[in-house]
Amino acid sequence: MSRPRTFDVADLRAAGLRVLHRQGWSAVTARSVAAELDVSPMALYRLAPDARHLRQMIADAAAPSSDAGPADRRLTTLLRSWAVGAYGHLGAYPGLATYVIVEWTELPAWLDVVEELLARAEARGVSGADAVATVNAVFAYVLVRAQLRDAARTAGVRELGPLRASPSRYPHIQANRLEFATRRTDRHFHFGLEALLGGLQ
Repeated sequence: MSRPRTFDVADLRAAGLRVLHRQGWSAVTARSVAAELDVSPMALYRLAPDARHLRQMIADAAAPSSDAGPADRRLTTLLRSWAVGAYGHLGAYPGLATYVIVEWTELPAWLDVVEELLARAEARGVSGADAVATVNAVFAYVLVRAQLRDAARTAGVRELGPLRASPSRYPHIQANRLEFATRRTDRHFHFGLEALLGGLQ
């Protein structure tokens, strides 16, 4: 009779990240993570007492780095660096952004990100409510744009039926039809980020 396979928290998180990367956030369950570890789902409860805790562990393990680059840069430069890196990082984990938008305050590694960005803001003379609003604007923007990119990956072809049926009703959309017919989520992310940072500055 073979001995039960042993695994620790790091193994569990790594297995969860592999499931997340391959199949997306909706596939992250006790059953899928256990299968990745080649153990029974019940074996996970030694380290993750319930499904919510398991998902929090995996989402936390998938957090982007809190590093925003050299400390001597301007705040907007630091925020841009972090935002671009985090948006790229989330691309490897489809569906995660939707979960994090709701749960980030329960995820220590995601709180570390916000803490580091707030510390960087305070070091540049932005503190209190202004620092929170500044950091939250960029943090939320990254998550929402990552969520939109995830949705665009799984959506069907854009038909723009109402536009074809009544082009005169939507003259500005008609004039920019290609921008709407083709999903340009990455291009729009960078454009919007610059607009946001310009406003914050």
